Amino acid sequence: MSTPPLYRLALSGFQQANSRLAGLLTNAPNRDAALIAAMEAAYWANALDLRLREDDAAYLALTGDGPGLMRGLRFIRNRAAHQLPMVVEVTGGLRAPIKFPLTVHPIRIRWVDASVLPPAEERHRNAGAEACYVARFQGRPVDEVLTEVAHWFDQEQARTGSLLST
Repeated sequence: MSTPPLYRLALSGFQQANSRLAGLLTNAPNRDAALIAAMEAAYWANALDLRLREDDAAYLALTGDGPGLMRGLRFIRNRAAHQLPMVVEVTGGLRAPIKFPLTVHPIRIRWVDASVLPPAEERHRNAGAEACYVARFQGRPVDEVLTEVAHWFDQEQARTGSLLST
């Protein structure tokens, strides 16, 4: 079975954005570009997950860490679709005022605490999805979570009968 172009495009979009994020965080960190790549990867992952959920009953029935991970990602997309930069915070690097002894931590982009997220629209309130966000995202580096998403898609692509299989 060949992978339909839509799935290939969404998977490629996610992989490219996630790869760009990794490079931006390790090679001369660029905070704004890294934030853009992180949000782009999150959107591509959501698009692919929603399409697979709609088109593949076997994908919808899968268990393990992946469904909760994707539910948390969908929660954050639904919660702040037009305010995505407000769902992460940049930590590390040099900041004023400089205090000694000086410790420089790498720049990290982390998912914010659920309590500081933009208010939910009534149609997007979902306590179960928020619990997935709190358990799997809150306070964690964005790149670590997106690496887990990439692993989930790798597992899905290897699954016999997957719409991501080539």
